[in-house]
Amino acid sequence: MKLSDSKKTGVVCGLSVALYMTVLWMLDKELLWNPWAINLSWLPYLFFVFVGVKNFSLQNPEAEFRDLVREGFVVYLIAQILYYLFYYLLFFELDPTLIDLQVEVELRRVEESRGILGEERADEMLRTLHDAAQRPSPGSLFRQFVPSLLPGFMLAAVYALIVKKS
Repeated sequence: MKLSDSKKTGVVCGLSVALYMTVLWMLDKELLWNPWAINLSWLPYLFFVFVGVKNFSLQNPEAEFRDLVREGFVVYLIAQILYYLFYYLLFFELDPTLIDLQVEVELRRVEESRGILGEERADEMLRTLHDAAQRPSPGSLFRQFVPSLLPGFMLAAVYALIVKKS
């Protein structure tokens, strides 16, 4: 079975995000929840989805808008599948202590944001964190995976529009 260019690009994107997260994990585990570090993890998606759309457009000059969106989304979908597999392996197999650390970090953030959130909202969030049994499970990962696909679709659509117009 030969992988299409979009699928190969998706694999490279997913592996690059996993590598980035591995570096964060090795440097300082708490970086996995740093908002700046999380936002930087979007760079490979932004780059590789565009590459997927652009390459498909160059190979198929008569491609319709929906074809370009599909190819960009395939890149994102495969990258997300690989990222979630990596996340599962990291949190459930390689370093299960990350689950408890995640709860700690989230509780600390709520406490630090108490002035911004207000006492009532902060207490409500703390109760939610304690009540929600903050232990991620494979099922909860799947429930996170499905909605995580929407930004990829939107990104692919924007890039398809840009490429189609140029």
